[in-house]
Amino acid sequence: MDQTMGRFVASLEAHMTPEDVVNLEACMDCKLCGEACAWYLATEDEKLHPTYKTNFVRDIYRRYMTIEGKIGGALGLVPTPTTADLREHMASFWQCTACGRCTLACPAGLSTRSVVRMARAAYTDSGLSHENPTLGSIIKNLETVNHSFGLSVPQVLTRYSLFLSHKQVELPVDIHGAETLFVCPSAANTKIPDYATNVMELLNAADVNYTVSSRIAETGTEADHIIVHHELTRAILEAWEAEAERLGVKQVMVAECGCDTRSMFFEAQELLGRPFKFPIVLFDAVLLEAIEQGVLPVEKSDKAITLHDPCHSTRLAGQADLMRSLLDQCATNFIEMTPNREHNYCCNGGAGGLRLPENTPLRRQASVFKANQIKNTGADYVVTPCVVCMLTLDDVCKTYTLGTQAPGERPSTMMFELVYEAAYAGLERRGELDRFRTPMQLRGRDAAFLREHSASGKTVEFLQSSLGEGLLKWLAADDVVKRYFSANPDAAQKLDAFREIAAGRSMGSMAA
Repeated sequence: MDQTMGRFVASLEAHMTPEDVVNLEACMDCKLCGEACAWYLATEDEKLHPTYKTNFVRDIYRRYMTIEGKIGGALGLVPTPTTADLREHMASFWQCTACGRCTLACPAGLSTRSVVRMARAAYTDSGLSHENPTLGSIIKNLETVNHSFGLSVPQVLTRYSLFLSHKQVELPVDIHGAETLFVCPSAANTKIPDYATNVMELLNAADVNYTVSSRIAETGTEADHIIVHHELTRAILEAWEAEAERLGVKQVMVAECGCDTRSMFFEAQELLGRPFKFPIVLFDAVLLEAIEQGVLPVEKSDKAITLHDPCHSTRLAGQADLMRSLLDQCATNFIEMTPNREHNYCCNGGAGGLRLPENTPLRRQASVFKANQIKNTGADYVVTPCVVCMLTLDDVCKTYTLGTQAPGERPSTMMFELVYEAAYAGLERRGELDRFRTPMQLRGRDAAFLREHSASGKTVEFLQSSLGEGLLKWLAADDVVKRYFSANPDAAQKLDAFREIAAGRSMGSMAA
């Protein structure tokens, strides 16, 4: 075999578990897994059938990793897959969201998802993933700036600070001794930071004792689930642990992200070879507890909503009841879609479906099942606790003309947006909207502490450093900033204020 195939096979050998061997050896090729796959059912394309992927990996396994295959291959009795075959089959492994629904239809309970992840890792380890522009960029970005979308921590924090300062809201940074370390997934701090300011406001209002880090802004979602790069994912997990140790926190909080939920509850231990050093708590569980204990008052919304169960949160992490308990606290008109929970259809965007632009036509075609699910509920909005699911569902609803929203309004929303609406109404009734503004760890602090440990204080530091000019140019050109300014025209004044700070004409902290 050539070097590329050699690296591919070496990766399979390194990562193949006894379960994976069973997945490959025990398949009866009954094809029933295809009955659960929206990509195959919507297209009837055999190259999108789950067995197209598993059979190919099985051929490589039998030829290069078994005694019979090595002997038979040398005699010309067993087919010998080549690097050209690897390239021909590569796209199929990303025309899949590794959602695990096919396992529900398998009489033997075999996991195509596990085989797909193993193959993705082998494509990455062999170097073939680098040939895809998107996959290559994720790898390069993680290796150079430790952020899958290529953002720096100053960019992430400064953009958040721009939006938060407009709302007069603060964010705690590098607070030693805080109870909880919160790290936002890269998809959220890249694609929806203007919406995600609600997250900080809810944590503030719920009196959560938390901090963010000035050193990390990446959770490893794309490393673990899209490129399946075990070394990079392990390094990110260890960075989480190192920051948690440095800051002396007691636990780590996972945001509304299906892939992160699966990673932190399951894959982390496998990758590290030991349990993650800190307890994991889900953002939605923290909010539910605050509501149930009366700390965070809510007024239920009467919007007609339905729930999309993210595959990685529900089918692969068992969080269906948590989502519904939170909905029960915040909505009066919740309509279940059918099927739901672990049997729900995938949004078709997770683990690379949305991230790779070449998937768009197929992804939209496969989403006819999800569109029909939403349509049949009669709901006006679909809510989900996963940023990639939300972005994909927004595209699905617009593609299939679903919902009765006002022009420009999103038909899909994050779970935290629904909770925010309910909490806003509850706090407004009490005259306590100011609770959104200041986090527990910044209340009553002096100016020096705020300069050192608030997002606005860090922003002043960044703007007045050698980074300032570049940050201002980036903010002015950023599409998310433009989106926020379009919705909040007066916020453009904050960018002018940032320019004043960078020029040294305003030296004060923006901390609330």
